[in-house]
Amino acid sequence: MGLWYSWKGEAGLIAYRNTDWGNCRETRCSTSGFLAQLHSCLIFWKTRKQPLVSIFTAEAEYKSLCDLTSERLWFCQLCQEANILLLNTAITIWEDNQSFINIANGNCNFNNKRMKHVDIQLHFMKEEIQSNLITLQYAPTTEMLADFLTKSVPKPTLVWALAKLRIFRLGVRGDVKKQSHNELRLVNPSPKTIDY
Repeated sequence: MGLWYSWKGEAGLIAYRNTDWGNCRETRCSTSGFLAQLHSCLIFWKTRKQPLVSIFTAEAEYKSLCDLTSERLWFCQLCQEANILLLNTAITIWEDNQSFINIANGNCNFNNKRMKHVDIQLHFMKEEIQSNLITLQYAPTTEMLADFLTKSVPKPTLVWALAKLRIFRLGVRGDVKKQSHNELRLVNPSPKTIDY
């Protein structure tokens, strides 16, 4: 497998995030998964079982969003230490749960007593959203690139997601060669380059 990097593509930080609520049959802990791209190139990803059981779907979603936000902060600090200038450190996060987007953006009222135990995460995320460091956007499940990080998906869905993420299977004679100062391309790929 290989990643194909190019500076052509959508500018800025973009992420896809997904949570599978209570999917562990033994513990009922949720699974979080996210991936982030810079100029449409994959830069970091993570999938993990959450350590604590979430009582509500929104709680599991907030835990996952906090993880992603922490990774964004880490990436921005890494770029700063390496003297890499990011013109915009804000991130657009694509999410397939419209109810969660409304709660996070403060567009709906909900019983705070039911969510009191996630209050700190809730306030942290609202501060990030209000300061325009995070923008939540809706992506239908059929367009969610992070789905395969949290659950089994059909082969065509996986092939589609990997191609969108520019993750290719390199053949025996396949290689990656620098095409110009800002783009890499596959050289002599085998016929099964995209056949998973």
